[in-house]
Amino acid sequence: MYVLEQFKVDDLSYPDSKFTFILESPYHQEVKKGYPAAGNSGINMSKILFELDEPLGKLVASQGYLIPKLSLLNCSRIPLQRSCYGALELKRDFINFLEIQNMNDAPIHISKDKIKGKLRTKLGLQAIDSFRSRLIENITHCTNPKLIICGVIAQCFFEEATKLDCKFRKPTEVNWEGHDFNVFYEYHPSPKSKKWSNRSKMVGLLKFMC
Repeated sequence: MYVLEQFKVDDLSYPDSKFTFILESPYHQEVKKGYPAAGNSGINMSKILFELDEPLGKLVASQGYLIPKLSLLNCSRIPLQRSCYGALELKRDFINFLEIQNMNDAPIHISKDKIKGKLRTKLGLQAIDSFRSRLIENITHCTNPKLIICGVIAQCFFEEATKLDCKFRKPTEVNWEGHDFNVFYEYHPSPKSKKWSNRSKMVGLLKFMC
């Protein structure tokens, strides 16, 4: 798997963050720029959350004064979309793992069962271990942070890593690994889903971030 290191994107994880956004994985722009939420999803997030036009990842990386202090974590530090790897020859077990992106079926419990099945494979467990350690590192250095977990795949990662089960768009207070924090499940900010296209439809999240 060492050949995939060139596609790895590190988190933007800062101590004393008030908010931590948990996303699924990097995509083309994230791999190019080297940080999460660098592309269109990041732009969507900035527009809805702060009425700004720069990708959220760029704003977070600069740690400017325009937004509150926050962290961005990807569940997988390498892309979960096969298109990101171009003509690179991938191993069959990794190709099979990437099928996780094609499991967003309705109803939601069926999708989650399929996704978690992939996360319980050898490669999935390695990804969970990485995410879990990075999540612990983040919340250890923050005081009562608010976690916003975006998208079904990210929510499955979170549930497998923590054994917690939170509700969609309902703030939940939890204690895990000796740390108190609040969790909010939200849609994935991808432009394709069009779920982050209107600020008036994001009232719950905006209230959670007050």
